[in-house]
Amino acid sequence: MDNMRGFTRRRFLGGMALLGLTPVYSRVAAALPPFTPEKRWTGDDFDEGHRIMRNAQALARNTKDWERHAGTYDAIIVGGGISGLTVAYKLRERNILLLEREPQTGGVSKSDNWNGIEYSLGAAYVIDPDSESEDPRERENYELLHELGLRDAKEEIEGEKGKGKDRRLAGDANHCVFTNRALIPEEEVYSHQNVEFFKHVLEKGPYPYIPPTNPELVEKLDSVSFRQFIRDPKLQQQIYGKHLGAITPPGSEAIEYYFWGAFGCNSWETSAYHGLNFFAAEFGKILVFPGGNAFVARRLDERIRQHNANIIQTGHWVLSIEPEKEKGGYSVLAYRDNKIHHYRAKAVVFSAPLFLARKMIPGLPDEQQKVIESLDYRSFVVANVLLRRRMDQIFTKEEAFARSYELTRVHDLDVTRYQPDVLSTEKVFSDVVVGDFAVWRHSTYAVLTIYRPYPYSYGRDRLRFLTYDAVEAEVRRAVLEGFGQHGLRESDIEGIRLSRWGHPMIIPRPGQLANGVMKKATQTTPGLFFAHTDIQGAPAFENAMASAQHAVEGVRKYL
Repeated sequence: MDNMRGFTRRRFLGGMALLGLTPVYSRVAAALPPFTPEKRWTGDDFDEGHRIMRNAQALARNTKDWERHAGTYDAIIVGGGISGLTVAYKLRERNILLLEREPQTGGVSKSDNWNGIEYSLGAAYVIDPDSESEDPRERENYELLHELGLRDAKEEIEGEKGKGKDRRLAGDANHCVFTNRALIPEEEVYSHQNVEFFKHVLEKGPYPYIPPTNPELVEKLDSVSFRQFIRDPKLQQQIYGKHLGAITPPGSEAIEYYFWGAFGCNSWETSAYHGLNFFAAEFGKILVFPGGNAFVARRLDERIRQHNANIIQTGHWVLSIEPEKEKGGYSVLAYRDNKIHHYRAKAVVFSAPLFLARKMIPGLPDEQQKVIESLDYRSFVVANVLLRRRMDQIFTKEEAFARSYELTRVHDLDVTRYQPDVLSTEKVFSDVVVGDFAVWRHSTYAVLTIYRPYPYSYGRDRLRFLTYDAVEAEVRRAVLEGFGQHGLRESDIEGIRLSRWGHPMIIPRPGQLANGVMKKATQTTPGLFFAHTDIQGAPAFENAMASAQHAVEGVRKYL
């Protein structure tokens, strides 16, 4: 999906280079208009979403505009993100229907393309699943990726032999922490004791699996925040038999920004159970595809359509899901092309964010609705900075930038002394990934995918009213401040493309697992199942897959 269609300066000059006519560059460049990227938000459409969902009853009131679809599906899947697509793929042999509101599936796992570089608009990578893991969820993730042709335990995708493949592993050597002026050596960020502790959690455990497998571990870790946990050597010793040790100021700052990017919130807001599940996994390998997790979403979509082109229906805003008491099963109303579509199904899999369940499923018990209402979400922007030079051409003095996938900027600040709204407004972005990493670098250009979170309660409202130009200017300033001393020039930036996401990140607050909040929020009734990353209480590809597998098992038993 290349948004630079038609006649552009880059494509014209690229063609001239093939003809050996590059010496006339200056004359041609002067004759062509400057490149101006299209300034439009991608991601969530705040206005349309609010308009439709707030007027759902009014839209459905005129039954003359209804289109009643004959027959009854075995299951209707509401939502085409990673969870919904996985459910549909695993149930594709049944008579099923997937309804997705957007023109394309994927949820936050979407991508775009610029000059041959596929870059992420949202979710960027997955934890590389171990085919021989003790965790059945991890083995299931591997098996699905393997079945889709996206992972083979025997393949080499980390060293030089991995070049040419459409995926790549990243590890410690591909991550660097930096300030506006200098790189920070790895040992000055996390000590050997810090690293060994988190690796111990990951490799020897007890690891905080999602879904949880150890109630005692849930009780101990979910009752405190991650910040409390890393400051409590007694609790660390009690659970793991060793101490984390002191964390350096750069390490503390990097951890806080990691939580901004991973959860959209702060370490003191995050359950230690979820925080350790995420952060310890970062000390293993991560699996990166071109365009991030959109690559997986597209493969799932393709396989489903190859089996049955009618399963996936996009552009459908589901308005209500209600049981049919007399006939049994469920009635689903969806809005598309100024018309209400009526479908019937024996079962429904709700694969949309949980907060929407209150609006779409009016028959949910009062207690369940109240629990769902108590859940909080955070917003973020993804800014893709299009660069006219390769990473190794821009960052000539510091090889770490050129070889890295993840880049974390710190500011030599004690984050505990600042309110997150003040700090994030001043410092803007938390972390960066390099768009062409998975394909071993583009021959000419580069893309920096920058995550700009809003880790505070009114962040979504603020983002809703910010203009594209304001956010673009803010990102441009911060990027030049952060990378300018390292070699990036303003002339390197060809454009900035912005995606905004309104409700993508559920906050994994302490107590939501231990106190049964998530269990109450997702309690099922006969024929109604939930499959979304929200179900597990934290935003992650692995959580989405776990929820999907659980729903598939439930649907199969029910039918």
